[in-house]
Amino acid sequence: MLEKIFGFKKADTTYKDRTGAYGIGFSADGKIPIVRVPRYHGDNGYFLLGGGIEGHETPADCIIRESLEEAGLSVIPKELVCKGEYYQFIERTKIDFHSIGYFYYMEIGTIVSVPTEPDHTLVWLTYDEAKEKLFLPHQIWAVEQVYRLYRR
Repeated sequence: MLEKIFGFKKADTTYKDRTGAYGIGFSADGKIPIVRVPRYHGDNGYFLLGGGIEGHETPADCIIRESLEEAGLSVIPKELVCKGEYYQFIERTKIDFHSIGYFYYMEIGTIVSVPTEPDHTLVWLTYDEAKEKLFLPHQIWAVEQVYRLYRR
């Protein structure tokens, strides 16, 4: 499995860890499902489907749950492709954050429900659009890895 660390881990700093699982798949026309979320200063953030792993949930269960909550989209996680970590300081909350993401290739199903997270909007982006718009560097890198394996 490929692994890569983004950001810089500062010495003598306590980080808030968050482990998550994220799915990357392609529609018949090659587009990637992404969620658009309003950010606190008025613009939009773009993120892969997925999120924090809860309790005894498996990464696959997390991706399935989050895809339904965020987009109403049914998915089937197939293969763990890579792990990306990102160290960052979040200015708004003044928290040093360590995001640990497990990124899976997934098959995309259909819209099966109304999303339960009303501030999340499903958008379909091309590979180049996703690389341009995604907010987090480890998510951009993961899209590149999945694309290289499954779309070329």
